[in-house]
Amino acid sequence: MLTLGLLVPTRPGAPPGAPEDRPLGRAALLLAAEGVDVVLGDHVEQGCISGHRARPGRWEPATARAAAFYDRFPSQARASDFAAIQAGLGGRLLANPPWLTALCRDKLALQRHLEAAGLPMPQVEHDPACFAAALDAWGAAFLKPRFGAMGAGVRRVLPGDPLPATVRGLQGEEPALLQRAVTPPAGLAGRSVRVLAQRRPEGGWHLAPTVVRESAEDPVVNAARGARVRLAEDVLTPATQALLAARVQAATAALSASPVGAHALELGLDLVLDPEGEPHLIEVNARPNGRLEVLASQDPTRFATAHLDACLRPLRTLAAWAG
Repeated sequence: MLTLGLLVPTRPGAPPGAPEDRPLGRAALLLAAEGVDVVLGDHVEQGCISGHRARPGRWEPATARAAAFYDRFPSQARASDFAAIQAGLGGRLLANPPWLTALCRDKLALQRHLEAAGLPMPQVEHDPACFAAALDAWGAAFLKPRFGAMGAGVRRVLPGDPLPATVRGLQGEEPALLQRAVTPPAGLAGRSVRVLAQRRPEGGWHLAPTVVRESAEDPVVNAARGARVRLAEDVLTPATQALLAARVQAATAALSASPVGAHALELGLDLVLDPEGEPHLIEVNARPNGRLEVLASQDPTRFATAHLDACLRPLRTLAAWAG
């Protein structure tokens, strides 16, 4: 049986509940029936991962030598623990590798990388001495931490607003980045789209059902900050959906074709929509928290299968790579 290591934070004892209670557990049970053993854990030595595997009705303690690993570990918040994990991989394949995560985490480096590949993105300014002039020219922008996540520290600014050189992100003070604001649709403070892109075993990228986040009050429109979450096909025109798919496929192709993206397995792409429905790519996340989980909790009948498929697909692709 082929063993895959899924790098996730663990606590003492087995994960709460039975595997059948959560989509990832159900995915692990289905993969076990296909001959793929998935061990969840965060302790790795010489290619062996210690953690738990799914068994019907229970999580079983497990230690196994993995053929490959998938990185879903919070490496930014727990950098020393992640360094120990990397040291223990024993040369095994690591999907969504650290250099890809680092590129996606650095919003300026990512933008320059994608712009060099021909992808348009809203203008950015990283020199605090030029913030005021850029903002005067643009009329509105978002001041954000260069390495931030989950909308922390992001705020919309107008000419005359304070423009500090650093802002507080999830991990403390970070260099500030100014990104030109895209005018939102009428009646909204902002509308953004999260697209979960997953590598297919046969090649190329699969785009999971696209999720729209919108707010009448908060221009940051992040689900972690309370934005409304809906399915794109219920909200957007077919023309806008086609444009979204084209932009996302261009971005994933640009990343996976580069040396840092050879083992890119799963990416979350954030785009914002203007009044005409034109999508503008603003960020790519190598630790995507897809909002399918939110939709599945709201309407299990409609979205539970899509959520389960989203848990299965990257592991099946990794098994194909390792096998």
